[in-house]
Amino acid sequence: MDLGKIKKGLKKFLADGKQAIFFLGHPNQDLADGWRFRRQLIFGGYRLSVAMIIFGALTFIWDTQVSNTLIVSGTSLISIILTAYVAGATIEDRGKREP
Repeated sequence: MDLGKIKKGLKKFLADGKQAIFFLGHPNQDLADGWRFRRQLIFGGYRLSVAMIIFGALTFIWDTQVSNTLIVSGTSLISIILTAYVAGATIEDRGKREP
């Protein structure tokens, strides 16, 4: 066994695990486009929100207060993400407009 290959594989596994914890998926290699990274974060937030809503719906029978909080928080997070995405695009488009 080559120790270098094991270290490289372990680093890749940990990097992918860090992305998976935040529901981000695989990182984009081209970071020159700022919107590509923003979209990755936004879709990660959507996935987290959906996971919160689904988990809240599944546990509604056992603990209604926690489930209620998860569902409300998940829908609120979706609203905040959508608002921030639209506002960021609007601000960027306004900056590109010629006077």
